[in-house]
This record gives sequence, C-alpha cells and structure tokens, in this order.
Amino acid sequence: MTNQESWGVVGGGILGMTLAHNLAQQGKQVTLFEADNCLGGLASAWQLGDVIWDKHYHVTLLSDTELRSLLKELDLEQDMVWVETRTGLYTDGKLYSISNALEFLRFFPLNLIGKIRFALTIIYGSKIKSPQKLEQISVIDWLTKWSGKYAVEKIWLPLLRSKLGENYKKASAAFRYRIHRARYPHPMQ
Repeated sequence: MTNQESWGVVGGGILGMTLAHNLAQQGKQVTLFEADNCLGGLASAWQLGDVIWDKHYHVTLLSDTELRSLLKELDLEQDMVWVETRTGLYTDGKLYSISNALEFLRFFPLNLIGKIRFALTIIYGSKIKSPQKLEQISVIDWLTKWSGKYAVEKIWLPLLRSKLGENYKKASAAFRYRIHRARYPHPMQ
C-alpha cells in the first residue's frame, strides 16, 4: 500500500478541472466530484432543439495568458478560434459600438466631460487591488461618485439591471471590482 495523498475536488467546471489536473501533476490521487451529468460547469453547453447554447456568457481573450497556457499544455490551443471582440452598448433605443477610442469619443449619449469621467471610472476601477474598502458603499453610489449621475442612468444602471435584476440595489461597490477583467492567480498558487 502506498502513502499517496488523496484529494477530492468538488465541481467539474474550469477551476475544478484545472485544480484536479494540477494536483494529479504533483502525484496526488484526485477524485473530481460533479453533480451535473457532464463536466464543464458554466463553460459547458446545453441544447434547445437544434441549437446549442453556452450555459453562461464567456469570452477568452488573447491577454488571458493563464488559460492559454493551460490550453497549450493540454494540446487544445489549436482548437481555439480567435475573432475580434467588439463592445457595444444599447441605450436610448439605439445600439452604439464602443470598441475603440474613436468610437468611444463619438459615443453620443455622453458629453465630453461624461466620457472622461466614464473612462476614468473604468481605469480607476481596474487599478483597485482589494475590494474590502468597497464593501461598505453601494455600487450605485460609487459609480455615481466617479462617473456621474447621467452616466449611471444611461450606462451603468441598465448593465447592472441586466446582470442583477432588482438586486443591484443591494450590491456593494465590491461588485464592480469583481466584474472587471483582472489577472487572477493560478489556482495552485
């Protein structure tokens, strides 16, 4: 009988499978527990008639170096299809593309000061290292302070409502911290 460590990982999504993979690479015996009938978690798909849908919106960017490194290690990188990502916003009954600086400057619903405040909110929010100080302020109050009332009404509030429903009223500013794309540490570090 061997003295090998045994580990159990609950959840067969990307994080759980990556953790199990890394533990196995370290020579540990791993059992992966998943309640669903397939692995993948929110990254898996479901079918409605002839259409296959993602369970949840996901995007992998060229800047996602950790995930790309894992895909390369698993010899899956060649299965990725890279396309240009675009960003749009629907407000006042119109869809606006804001995928680059020029489109952002042309973005009609905000005046120049509003655009500057909106951009600074995004930049400042991306630099926050820890959400603890944001937990005591509502996301609406924080966004209003940085972006202004008009930008909250035209941009942030529709986004929050679509993500959280009426629960946006209960969300702290730490929610804004959690939704920005950051470089997360490797699950085994």
